[in-house]
Amino acid sequence: MLRNCNGFSILEVIGALSIFLVAIMLMLPILIKTYEERSILDYKKEALVLLHNEKESYLYDHGYEAITKEIVNGRRTYLLTFDGEAPLIKLCVHWEVPWNKKGKVCGYAKK
Repeated sequence: MLRNCNGFSILEVIGALSIFLVAIMLMLPILIKTYEERSILDYKKEALVLLHNEKESYLYDHGYEAITKEIVNGRRTYLLTFDGEAPLIKLCVHWEVPWNKKGKVCGYAKK
């Protein structure tokens, strides 16, 4: 039989726990940055879909008014702006993510 099996000493357990905590603390900023970037990409993807839909509405809906408007989609708010004259206009979608970073995507449409 096994004799003198006392298991791990408290010093070994504290050492392993401290190494584990240091590894977690080093990974935490990377995980936070990854979450922020993923959220920014989600906002941009949704803004591109909105831009495409508004551009299609402008081109093919004859009663469409090209005015600046605010679009609320869930908890996200986008601002759609139009620049230029009737034959060629520039459509832009602006947004702001919760940690005060702003984004913008633009496209052109010619009627």
